[in-house]
Amino acid sequence: MLAPAGAALAAIIAAKAAPAKITIKLILIIAFLFIRPAHALENVSLDVGSLAGEQWQLEGISIALTDLGKSPQKLTLTIARLSLPKPFDDLSLVNIRCTAFTWKNKELLCQQGTATMRSKRWRSPTAYFSFQVTEEYSSFKLSELHLAGGTIAIEGEVRGERWQLRVNAKAVDGPSLQQLLPQELFTLQAGKIDLKLAASGRHAQLKDFNLTTGLNGLSGQTQDGRLAAEALILAATLNAKNNNGMWQWQMHVEFNDGALYAEPLYLEAAGKNSVLAAQGYWDPSNQRIDIDSARYRHSNVGALSGNATIQYKDGISLDKARLSLSSDNLQDFSAIYLKPFFEQTALQGITLAGHLTADFSINQQVLTALTASFQYLDVNDAAGRIDVQGGAGRLNWSNDQRFNQTSDIAWQQLRVRALPVGPSRLSFLSAAGNITLLKKTQLPFLDGAMTINQFSFQAKKQQEPEVSFEGNLNNVSLEQLSKALNWVPLSGTVSGQIPRVQYSNKTLSLGGELIVKVFGGEIKVSNLASSGLFTDFPKLYADLEIDNLDLDQLTSKFEFGGITGKLSGYVRQLSMENWQPVSFFAWLGTPDDDDSRHRISQKAVKNIANIGGGSAADILSQSFLSFFETFGYGKLGLGCYLHDGVCQLMGVETTESGYAIITPGGLPRINVIGYNPRVDWNVLIERLKRITTSDEVIVE
Repeated sequence: MLAPAGAALAAIIAAKAAPAKITIKLILIIAFLFIRPAHALENVSLDVGSLAGEQWQLEGISIALTDLGKSPQKLTLTIARLSLPKPFDDLSLVNIRCTAFTWKNKELLCQQGTATMRSKRWRSPTAYFSFQVTEEYSSFKLSELHLAGGTIAIEGEVRGERWQLRVNAKAVDGPSLQQLLPQELFTLQAGKIDLKLAASGRHAQLKDFNLTTGLNGLSGQTQDGRLAAEALILAATLNAKNNNGMWQWQMHVEFNDGALYAEPLYLEAAGKNSVLAAQGYWDPSNQRIDIDSARYRHSNVGALSGNATIQYKDGISLDKARLSLSSDNLQDFSAIYLKPFFEQTALQGITLAGHLTADFSINQQVLTALTASFQYLDVNDAAGRIDVQGGAGRLNWSNDQRFNQTSDIAWQQLRVRALPVGPSRLSFLSAAGNITLLKKTQLPFLDGAMTINQFSFQAKKQQEPEVSFEGNLNNVSLEQLSKALNWVPLSGTVSGQIPRVQYSNKTLSLGGELIVKVFGGEIKVSNLASSGLFTDFPKLYADLEIDNLDLDQLTSKFEFGGITGKLSGYVRQLSMENWQPVSFFAWLGTPDDDDSRHRISQKAVKNIANIGGGSAADILSQSFLSFFETFGYGKLGLGCYLHDGVCQLMGVETTESGYAIITPGGLPRINVIGYNPRVDWNVLIERLKRITTSDEVIVE
């Protein structure tokens, strides 16, 4: 009786028909078995062996008809293993058993069954299984599948060449799921996962899918530590449709609680949710992702929207993008999104506050245009380099040198290092690497003003920039300036013209004389030049002329001691390296035509004597001169020729025993003579700093 069935089954296998058609033919074989009466038998079984299609395989097929003497009979189907096609070829169903198995009208139906799911890494407990097969349609359901602490339901359908698959996973335990996944990718320590997947395709090709994922309290990280989560609560959906190899997709992600680290950003919900919505196209053949529109919103922090094209052929690169940014809370925005990128750069320690809107364009990973408007802007620097309060304005920039849209920025308070600048506004053009001031600007500065007549900045590829500046100082308070720079307190004001200062080819040059009016006199700086100004070893050259400074104004605020009279002199051929003098020829002394009153205090006498290398303290205290607070003098003067680290000193005139630093004049008379004409420069600097005592100056 079974021989014809075996022959028919061999013919079916040889035909390699579609799954549904093979099953129907198998049913016909079973029908053939029951054409003749078989009342003497209790059951009949058929071991089919295996059946295979183009990408699937059934192994260990057995069909049994039991209770033949009863009506109705029971038909049972047992399959040892079902191997699935791509992209599900890592999964298979084993120990499939259908106890409620019927067929009619070319339909095969398993209403009640069990099966076990297995992959290369794990095996599930037994779950409920059912299926239906006709010539045109097939379906199956796998429910109550308990896996990794959760439950999973799977449904599939095949109609002709098309198929559909639905997966619903609830409360899957993260650490348990970790054991079923590749261990070298990431580690899950806590949390639950919900997942819904609806996918469809044709043959082995995936045509579209809809994926919804929920993470509840998930904690874990990738092995390289570049992505991590702590108690993360997140919901995400991803929809995609395949159109001739081009995927159209859209996604929505909502981050509601916990913390997420995606190097270098660290996001902590803390009651502020984050939402990302985007849509576009994915071209696998060209390894390109087009983001037609995207919007990211961080509650009470800021929002970013725009479009972009990303290539990932040789690493990830941003081909082009047009983005808009807005934030009414720059303080939180800069702390979360800017600070990580500022670390280990010149901007480290910079924080922002205020309101900002910005539009910018990127091409080939290079910023090409930027428009930014800001209000109530505060800029703070932990290193004390810059501080801005109450900033407002609009910045327009493009890498096109022909760009001519004006930028305007204003502030209520600006501090550069320790120097404060009052409320001001600047108008300028910014294009490519160039910045040009459009009009003369006056900046309130230390109770006076600094006027910028001209300013330009031009960046150079692989070179230092070119800078040009011209301006004036008007009645700048020396008292405030010295206080800001932590100098010895000074009095008076500074005024003067700043001629064109130009920095080019790593060289700073002065296009004329820098004239500073101070202490009732004038200081002229000429032949100013510098090289390597922004390197680790800058060099500077200059000549200075000092004309008729009022010594009373100069010394009244110093601890040095009081002096009246005038002071003139020069510093010629000054050469500095790394801001330290290398050589110069300097002289400071009483002008020949000075007819003002010449008086000097005891303290000033002692300190001048110590600069020259000696001490006047003993003689002043041990003679009748100690009764006088001030002395008359004829002239005072001290010069230095610095060469090879040694200062060759000189005075007002040469004496038999040395050189006179102060000559007598008026009553009581005093004379200060220096005996050591050669002094180590570093020693001289220490004397100026500490005003120590020595024995090489005689006061008579």
